[in-house]
Amino acid sequence: MFGKFGKKKSDEKPVDAKGKQKNDLFTLLESSPEKSINSEDFPTKNSDDSSSKIENTSKTNSVKPEITPKTDDIKSETLAKDTIKSSSEYKKTKPQKSYVIPESSVIGDKSQLLLLEIEKLPDKTIKPVVDFNENCLFYPILSKIGQSPDDIEFLDDLANNGTLNKEVFEKLIICPLHPDAFSSSVRLYCPKCNSLNVNKLNLYEHKRCGYITESSEYDFSDPKNSVCPSCNKKIEDFRKEIRVPAMWHQCVDCSEKFDNAIVKLYCRQHEHDFDTNSGQFVTTYSYKLKDYESPITSDDDKMHDDLEKLLNEFNFSVEFKATVKGKSGNSHKIPIFAQNKANGDAIAIFIIRKEEKISQADINSILVPVLDVGAKSILLLSTSSVEEDVKPIAKQYGIDIISDPDLSKIIQYVDEFVSDDYSRNGEK
Repeated sequence: MFGKFGKKKSDEKPVDAKGKQKNDLFTLLESSPEKSINSEDFPTKNSDDSSSKIENTSKTNSVKPEITPKTDDIKSETLAKDTIKSSSEYKKTKPQKSYVIPESSVIGDKSQLLLLEIEKLPDKTIKPVVDFNENCLFYPILSKIGQSPDDIEFLDDLANNGTLNKEVFEKLIICPLHPDAFSSSVRLYCPKCNSLNVNKLNLYEHKRCGYITESSEYDFSDPKNSVCPSCNKKIEDFRKEIRVPAMWHQCVDCSEKFDNAIVKLYCRQHEHDFDTNSGQFVTTYSYKLKDYESPITSDDDKMHDDLEKLLNEFNFSVEFKATVKGKSGNSHKIPIFAQNKANGDAIAIFIIRKEEKISQADINSILVPVLDVGAKSILLLSTSSVEEDVKPIAKQYGIDIISDPDLSKIIQYVDEFVSDDYSRNGEK
């Protein structure tokens, strides 16, 4: 369903966000010791859902923090009131703006909470932790959102829907007889007497004077041995001044010297060796937050040019593929970032082009920059239709979706959206 939207002026007074109960997402952010996003800085607007121009949510959103509506109720109400209006029915009215903390319409959906936690990590990557005593694999960050730390399926679902990138982190070699035992170690044996009492030997050469010795006699790698016993010169840089022409092993028990020790793996839990060729592997994975990539790839793209021309008419400076620093201190890629030259209001525009419908994964992909950048208006433009369960999620976070297979109509709807709050070339 594609169409225009009209808006009615709300009689509701602005809500004081400081005194209201915050939802789980913002409570989690404020309780974190790390620098995080301030939830009170995110603006939303009041509006009537009955005249919706956008696919799934109105430009403004009035929420009473004392009441948490159920997701199903929101969906049914939105669908019942969602109508298409003609141009003659469309009326531009100035809405009363209210800065409120959005009450969660998707309580229980922990994926958004997880994305914000991942954003705090230096490399935006969740890495596994292996407990070799309990023989289990877990991700501690899941505990922060109330999820079981060993719920790998939860992370796989986010990877499958395109929200996270799943990458191989490590391959653990395990015993073929006891595959549930993760802990194994390497053992070196003497090929002559089968003793474990094997030492590694290095042959050292002092490049300056040509002095050569075994590490068992004079170990140049030991910081205490910083002076050459031959020329009495101080070794300033081991890597540059000492060469290692040969390495081998020696058995302490039988004094045998050999190049290649017998290598075996040791199952620590069940106390037995196994051959390296018979070992099996357990693959562990990391999950990285997928950066939103701007789909605009050409300067002569018609939508690119039309949007720039349109926003300039409303006194906005426009930057494409902008890098914008958020409240958390992290930088985010915004496909189109427009800022009003008169009052500094910002509009962040995201564009998604794909054959499938807009899904929750698409909302997740832009959620972190949406919350962190804190632009006054957030637009998601697409030629695709929108899945029904996306509507309450987008509405929750103040994301206005404009979707139509006709690009010219998308530009028209953006025009109507912006003209409600800003004057064109000084007309009002």
